[in-house]
Parts: sequence; structure tokens; C-alpha cells
Amino acid sequence: MKKLVIILISFSIISCSFAPKYSRPTVDLPASDNETTDNQTVDNKTGAFINKKWWKNFENEKLNKLVEESLKNNDNLMLAYERINEFEAAFRLSRANLYPSINANASAGRFQTSDEASATGNGLLENDYSLSGSAIFEADIFGKLRNRSKAQKALLLAQKNYADTIKLRIISDTISTYFEICSADLQINTLNNIIDNYKRSFNYRKKQYRNGLVNSLIVKQQEAQLNNSYLSLENITGSKKMLENSLSLLLGKEPKEMFNTKSISCTDLPEPLRLPAMLPSKIIENRPDIVSAEENLKAANFEIGVAKAAYFPTISLTGTFGFESYEFSNFMQSSAEFWNIGGNLTTPIFDFGRIKANVKIANSRQKQALINYIYTVKNAFKEIHDAFIQLENIQNKIERQKTLIADYKEILNISIKQYENGMIDYINVIDARRNLENLYLDLISLNKEYLKQQVFLYKAMGII
Repeated sequence: MKKLVIILISFSIISCSFAPKYSRPTVDLPASDNETTDNQTVDNKTGAFINKKWWKNFENEKLNKLVEESLKNNDNLMLAYERINEFEAAFRLSRANLYPSINANASAGRFQTSDEASATGNGLLENDYSLSGSAIFEADIFGKLRNRSKAQKALLLAQKNYADTIKLRIISDTISTYFEICSADLQINTLNNIIDNYKRSFNYRKKQYRNGLVNSLIVKQQEAQLNNSYLSLENITGSKKMLENSLSLLLGKEPKEMFNTKSISCTDLPEPLRLPAMLPSKIIENRPDIVSAEENLKAANFEIGVAKAAYFPTISLTGTFGFESYEFSNFMQSSAEFWNIGGNLTTPIFDFGRIKANVKIANSRQKQALINYIYTVKNAFKEIHDAFIQLENIQNKIERQKTLIADYKEILNISIKQYENGMIDYINVIDARRNLENLYLDLISLNKEYLKQQVFLYKAMGII
């Protein structure tokens, strides 16, 4: 019997596995010889450092505090971290199933038998003392338990990287929302200047109308422009309040705090970050959602082994050793010892296709995980490529906008000189100034979009 136990335990240690051999799927990636460090990523082509806390390069203390607060209190992130605890416990459970379950049992009792039920006609008064230990062990000869444990470990790593994906999304959403608020503040200030110009223009037209120089249509058109600018101001003011609510939710604030939150003020947008000319593929391969997708693929691979192991017998060993006596004084003597050992083998004969169906399910889930991994890699590079295209496009628009602003500045200067020389009415000066301020309004939006696109690029790179 001892030899049988040793053989079964040895087989469980060197158990076979029916899980397919895993190898990372091949996806054609851009060539790169760049290297990474623990805290920074280096672009060898430009020598630029990509800081893992890249948002600090904006050099905005208020922004840094908002990011820190969101990472500390965001509900979705706390939920993701709590799920890590769940997966860690599941992994520990799967590891524990590889080892015997050992239990201790103790009992003490005193009983009286009936005189009428006794052969001698005299009932007995007896004691019963028992102390024993038992063990149950499933021999993992066909790798079911080990593959299950490996699958749980892969799922744990997948969840950790999923939490990093959530963390990166919260960081980017917090920064982007803050930039939206800053942009709204700047646009509100610009719109107030535009409204002042519309007011002057409207008053000027009313004066002309009273003097019979223009008809009522021109006055009404000017009034409509003024009211339209008021409407634009209301829209941006309302949007800013909703953005502040969105930021409060990202920061994990309670509903009461949301209603009592003071308006966030921002004097200017930060300067754009210096971006590397190229990005190493190794950085992108370490993007949290890509790593998470690969770990899910590994887990699905191991689950095939779990499903296939069901075709083979399940072998369990049980054993008990202890002491039992009717007298407490004899309880620990060798004569009071008892023991038993046994084995149990269960093997499928007719299951009407259940195991085959489970194997098919496991294979399908593995293929789904493979497709998802490949798609995740492709999507990561698409997002990065799109980000660079957008950045270049917005940068070109900004340059065009600045050229246009320079042209309209010249138009304003010419209008002022012509007005001072009596060649045109003052309304032309007002119109030129208003047009220039509208261009500044558009420039604010473009600068904001450029910064948001930079944030999107860092999010797409998965640097965290």
C-alpha cells in the first residue's frame, strides 16, 4: 500500500498535461531596436526620454494633484483592484488543491443502553473517546489541477493588467477633461471680449439708425449677432459645468460634493509635450490591454488541458489515523490506535458527449482569445498611427490659423489707420477686431485638441 501511495504521489508531481504548447502569436510589427528602463523609455533615434509619469511634463501642479486624486479615489479603479484580490484568492485556492486536505477530528461521549435492548437484561453505561486525523489527496496524474492553477495565474495577471488599462484610461480622461475646462475658461474670456465688441457695434448701428444713415435691417442684424454671441457664451458656460461634474466623478467625489464643488478656474493651457519621432514596438507590446489579452489567451490554452483531462480517471487517496477508547485512561495507548487507508478511482464510461462538448467549448474560447489578442495588437498600432496623423493634421491647422491671425491683425491695423484718416467708419474697426477675436477662439480649440491628442497618444502607447 505504501508503495502504491508513493507511486501515485510521484505521478502527480511529474504529471502529464493535455494543454497545447503555448507560443506567442506572430503579428508583423514595425522594426525597432529601442530599449526600455524601469522608470523611463528611451527613443534611440531622438534620444528623447518617455517618462512613465508623462503627465508631469506638462508642469502643471493643479493637473498633477487632480491625477493623484483620481488614482486614489476613482470608483472604477478601486473595483478593478478589488477584483485583483478575488483573482489572487482564486489562484491560491487552485494551488491549494494540488496538496492534500488534512483534517482533525475529536469527540467525547457518554451513553446508557436500555435494559430491554440488552441480551443480559442489564443496560450498560459507557464512555467513548476518539481523536483522529484524516487526509484526502487527489493525484493529479493527468494535469487537470496544475493546468487549472496555471490558468488561474494567467487570469490573475490579466486582471492586474486590466487594472492598469483602467488606470491609464482614468489618467487620460482626467487630463483631457481638465484641458477641456481650461479651454472653456479661455473661450469664455474671449467670448466676453467678443460680446463687448458686438455691444459697441450694436450701439454704433443704433446711433446711425437714429441719424438716418442705416435702415432697421442692419440694426436687427447687429442685434441678432449680439444675441447669438450670448447664446454661445451660455453653451460654453453650461458645458464647463458638466465637464466639472465629469471631473468630480473621475475624482470619486460623493454626490453631495459634486453639488457643492467650486468652479475650477484655469488661466491658460499648458505647453505641448516634446514627442519622440518614432516609438519602439517593445513599448507597445507592453501595453496593459495587450498583456491582458495575451494572459487571457494563456488561460484559455490551459483550460483546454483541464477539459481534456476529464477523459481520464480521477484518482483520490484517503487515510485516517487516530485513537479510540471507552476508557480515558487507555485513550493514548498503542492498543487504542486505529487507522485506515483507501483509494478511489472514477473514470467516465458513457457521458453522452459531455466531455467532448466541454473540450469543444474550451477550444472555441481559446480561438476567441487568440482573435482578441491579435485584434488588440492591431488596434493598438492603429490608435498610435491615427494619433500621429491627427497630431500632424492639427499642428498644420494651428500654423494655418496663426497665419490667418497674423493676416487679420494686419487688417485690423489698416482699419484703424484708415478710420483715423477718415477713410472708413468705426464699424469697420469693430468688425475687424471681432473677426480677429473669433480666430483666437478657434485657435484655443485647436490648441486644446492638440493637447488632447497628445494625451491620447500616450494612452495608446500604454505607458504607465
